[in-house]
Amino acid sequence: MSDASTIPIDQYRQTLAESVHFSNKTINSNIEKGGIRLAKSQALDLPYISARTLLADDITIPTDYQANAGKTATIFKAIKSAMLDEDLSEQDDDFKTVVNTIQPDIVSLFDTPYQAGLEHINIRMRQLLLPKSDDYLSISPISSAGVNHWLNDEVDDIKEARKTDNDLHSITTAVFGIGGANPQNVGSLVRAMQRPIYLTAPTANDTIRQAFSLYYKGLDYYIPNKLPKDKLVQPALLAWADLVNQGIATTEKHLNNQDWKNKGIEATSTNMDSREVEQQFLTHILRIVLAQGREAKNSLEQVADRLPNITKISNEAYDENTGEMVSKEMVALTPLQHPSVDLAIQGLIDTQLRDEGWMTVFAEHLAKSIVRQSYEVEGQSNPVAFVLEDSTIPFLARRIRGLLYDLQELAS
Repeated sequence: MSDASTIPIDQYRQTLAESVHFSNKTINSNIEKGGIRLAKSQALDLPYISARTLLADDITIPTDYQANAGKTATIFKAIKSAMLDEDLSEQDDDFKTVVNTIQPDIVSLFDTPYQAGLEHINIRMRQLLLPKSDDYLSISPISSAGVNHWLNDEVDDIKEARKTDNDLHSITTAVFGIGGANPQNVGSLVRAMQRPIYLTAPTANDTIRQAFSLYYKGLDYYIPNKLPKDKLVQPALLAWADLVNQGIATTEKHLNNQDWKNKGIEATSTNMDSREVEQQFLTHILRIVLAQGREAKNSLEQVADRLPNITKISNEAYDENTGEMVSKEMVALTPLQHPSVDLAIQGLIDTQLRDEGWMTVFAEHLAKSIVRQSYEVEGQSNPVAFVLEDSTIPFLARRIRGLLYDLQELAS
C-alpha cells in the first residue's frame, strides 16, 4: 500500500478546482489561459447536443486544464481517469490512491459555475459582433473538448455495432489539426477535438423556400413584354399606344380638362378599333399575371401547415400630415401572407380578398408595372417596340378595373 501522506493531494484538488469545460487555449494555443466550467443548474433541456443539454441528461462532461504548466498534464491524468471512471487495474497504487481520494471532489465540482481569465478578452480570441439594441454584443465561440470526447465514444460505439447491424448509418469522421506540434499544451482531451464528424450539406427544399419567400415578400409578378404575333393587331396596337401617350399629354395641358384631372380622371380620345386592341393587350397581360397569382397560392397551400401564424404586427409608417414616423398596427388578412405584404399582392394570391377595394388597389399596382417596360410585337421582319408613359397610369388603372368588373372569370 502507498503512503498517501507523501502524495501532494492539494495540488490535484487545486488543478481539479481550476478545470474548465471551455478553454481559451482551444482557440489559440498561445493565448493566455482561461475558461468556463458549467454548473448543473445551467442544464438546458433542448433536442440538440451541447454541454448544457448533456447536463440535462445527467451526463458528466469531463473538464480539462486551462494550460499545461509544470506537472499539470501529469496531474490531470489521474483527474481524467476519475472523471471517466477508467479501469485502474494496470495503474500503480499511488495513482489509485489519488483517484479514490479526489472522487468526492468531482461529485461536488459542478455545484457552482466557474470562470477564470476572462476579465479581458485577448485580441487572438475570435469574436462575433451581434447587434443588441443600439450597441453590439461580442461573442467568442469556444468548443468543449469534453463534449467532443463524449461524442467520439458514441461514434465509436455505433461503428462497432454497425459491424453486425447493417441498418445503422455509417458515420464519417475527418481530421482537424489543433494544438500545433504539441497538442498536450491545449489540453488532455484535445485529441478528441481532432475527429470532427463529416456531414454532407443538407439539400435545399425549393418548394418550402419558395413558399416562405412568397409568404414574407409577396409575389414579384412579371409583365410579358413579348406579345403574340398578329399582323392585323400590330398596326392597331402601335396606333393605340401612340394615341394614349399623346392623348394623355394633351389632356394634361388643356385648361378645360384641369377639373377632370384634379378629380383623378384622365381621358383621351378613342374609337372602336383602339378600344378593341386595348382590351386585347390588357387582357393578355391580366391573364398571365392572375395565373402567376394562382401558381403562388398553390405553392403556399402545399406547405400551409409550416407557415408562421402571424396575426398582427406593429409597423412604422411616415405620416405626411405630421411629417413624423408613426406606429401602425397591421392585421393579417389571410394566413397565406405576412401582414406587411401589399394588399394588391395579397389579393392577387388569395381570391377571398378580391373585393372592390382590392380591385382599385391592384389595378393601379398593375398599371404602374405596365408602364415600366417596353413591349415588342413581332411582325414579318424586325420586332416593333413601344413604351407607355407614366402619365398613362390612371387611365390604364381605370381600364384594368373595368376588365376585372366585366370579366369576372379573370378575377377568380
